[in-house]
Amino acid sequence: MKYRIYAGLYETLGSVDYIDTIEFESEADAENYAWECACETYESYIGLHGIRGIDEIMEDDGVDEEEAIDIFNEEREDWLSYYVREHDENRDYDADPDDKDEW
Repeated sequence: MKYRIYAGLYETLGSVDYIDTIEFESEADAENYAWECACETYESYIGLHGIRGIDEIMEDDGVDEEEAIDIFNEEREDWLSYYVREHDENRDYDADPDDKDEW
């Protein structure tokens, strides 16, 4: 099944963007890929807009690396936004590029 992948950060730093249409064995696989894309976006903002990396968390919070990783993961999840939709071969997505608003 082909899925349309959407990923990004919550409205404070933009929006969820269409990434690609890809064949996956399951919707869960597609969702995992969308999550990975959102994580990449998040990590590109480390040091900006209050998004902290592991080293900064260790310094700011006075914690060890293991705890900093846990904090980083929690903070990251608060920012992520992603979803997938089954691709409709009969739909002209070029004619309606902002299709994410329908969902």
